Amino acid sequence: MQATQKELLSTMKVVRNEVRDLKREIQKRKEEKPENISVPNRIRNNVKEFFAVGEDRELKWDFKKRYNDETNNEMTDFIKISVKGVVPDVSNEVLDAAVKRYFTSKKEGATRKAKNKDLLHKQRQASYERKNEKLRRRRIALDKKKNWTEEKKALVRKFLDHKQCYKYMSSDEEGADGFISHPYSWESETWQNVEDSLDKKYLETCPARSRRLVQKRTKGSEKEQPMPEHGEEFSWVFK
Repeated sequence: MQATQKELLSTMKVVRNEVRDLKREIQKRKEEKPENISVPNRIRNNVKEFFAVGEDRELKWDFKKRYNDETNNEMTDFIKISVKGVVPDVSNEVLDAAVKRYFTSKKEGATRKAKNKDLLHKQRQASYERKNEKLRRRRIALDKKKNWTEEKKALVRKFLDHKQCYKYMSSDEEGADGFISHPYSWESETWQNVEDSLDKKYLETCPARSRRLVQKRTKGSEKEQPMPEHGEEFSWVFK
């Protein structure tokens, strides 16, 4: 009988531990699940500003802990109360989403920094933004091309509107005076001519200030890169 009781107690202990671990996992997934709540820019800015104020008052978040951990409550409550003080009509749902997202952003930044990847992340982000900007300018220039046939414009527009098209924009690096643009080794002559024509058209039609920024780019040497996978419809872009 005693052996049976010991076995039951042991089994109950295992079950309790499993339930506890399951609750923790559910809570973790709940905290990590992205929330589809729209947060106005002013609320995001207020959260950022009052986080800085909180730091000045020696409050802090422990990014080794979770957002809802008791250790982080003091800073979180300070931000929420402060934002409510300047925007009393903000809902608790929106405010909590804004603070939680900022916590997540700061935590990710701290993690990158701890792993010595912060600089690499900034470089990748800068490259991504430059490529997207280059793509944006070429789309604008395409609409202003009057000497191209509608068939050619449709062909180029289909490529520029491809969701991964920004990846195909030439790689830029910072030089002594502006940026040096390196065409990829897989670019066809046809695509390079299209790029040059669109860039020239943008320069001709853009505001003077933007023109000065764009003119600080020069074409450099070819950059070796494996040919990306592509469909037959875009074969004209590649060698």
